[in-house]
Amino acid sequence: MAGLYEIRSVLGAGGMGQVFEAQDLALDRRVAIKAAWPDVPSWALQQEARALAAIRHEALPTVHGIGIHRKTDFIVMERIFGISLEDHLQQRVQNGGSFGAEEVVWLIRKIAEGLAVVHMAGIAHRDVKPANVMLTPDRRVVLMDFGLMLPEVILRDQEDIAGSPAYMAPEALDNELTPGSGQLLDVFGLGVTAYELLTGRLPFDGQTIEEIRVQQAAGAPDVRQLRSDVADAFAELIAQMLAPNPNDRPESAESLVWQLRDLNRRKGSMPTKGPTRVLIVDDEPAISKLLELIVLGALRPVEVTTVSNGDDALRLLRKSPPDVMLLDIHMPRVNGVEVCMYMRGSGIAEETTIIAVSAGAQEDDRQLLYHLGIRDFITKGRDLRSQVTDALQRIQRRK
Repeated sequence: MAGLYEIRSVLGAGGMGQVFEAQDLALDRRVAIKAAWPDVPSWALQQEARALAAIRHEALPTVHGIGIHRKTDFIVMERIFGISLEDHLQQRVQNGGSFGAEEVVWLIRKIAEGLAVVHMAGIAHRDVKPANVMLTPDRRVVLMDFGLMLPEVILRDQEDIAGSPAYMAPEALDNELTPGSGQLLDVFGLGVTAYELLTGRLPFDGQTIEEIRVQQAAGAPDVRQLRSDVADAFAELIAQMLAPNPNDRPESAESLVWQLRDLNRRKGSMPTKGPTRVLIVDDEPAISKLLELIVLGALRPVEVTTVSNGDDALRLLRKSPPDVMLLDIHMPRVNGVEVCMYMRGSGIAEETTIIAVSAGAQEDDRQLLYHLGIRDFITKGRDLRSQVTDALQRIQRRK
């Protein structure tokens, strides 16, 4: 593309255009290129690029440049590696799991922090939903797809309804927008996202816009009807975010950030110190048993739990995070690297120290694990006992 980029694959598509992974030949780096559909006016993509380029925040992708190739406008952006919040949610639901209430508080706060920066620049995102949020291995929560982003001052000039109806506020569905109201659209979309993460379902799931509007007028169901473990303060905040009248919602994303930070501070007292809890994740029963014996001999007192796959490991990590996890990198279905990505992306088991175990990890695996914050890596072999013992001792010294 334009002799500077080599297209590698298609990452996705939306209303504004397609997004490709590409290699920046001059700087030897991976980038994402968003190319507009033929019927999209050039000003729309340029507006998106300029808006993003003017803002720097970890919750927003970095814009490297814009260009035209064979009459097609494109933006060159940071390549975000990770998984969408929507895919992560579906994976949890399919495996019978759910997000913990504290996880959702953390995720919504990180999204709100990004929106606060966007709103300070006088811009509304207008399409906040799980599909437009990326979770990265290094625990960034990144807002994506700014194709509907508009300056607040021209919101009233929009002729067509734009967005995803299930996540849109009543005033957006009615196309009754005024300058300065855009941030309250995003607060509403964030409220829908919070409700969906907690319950696995949408608060307003009508099949038509008319049905959704009727549901919105009646008010969202109380999230505590489906999740009794959600704190009253958080449930009430979600209800405020989903208020049909925009004047009844939190006044800004910034105020949301402070309220969510306060919720994060309201935690119970720390548990009393007990035995070191170790989780072993390995699909080979013989190796799993050997690792268990090594751990029992290396630590006192210690509690050891073993599982044979990544799905069970994630369930345990969400329910009761261990102090240390010995994690096999190469497993069927959900492998060890994916387990780490889910952990870092969703903010679970943050205090768990991971020891990566592999019979023959490639250099790419090691680099990705290092990027994920994994510093302890051992290879299956004759000296497995000494490697595990040394790793556990290093962890104890660090702690």
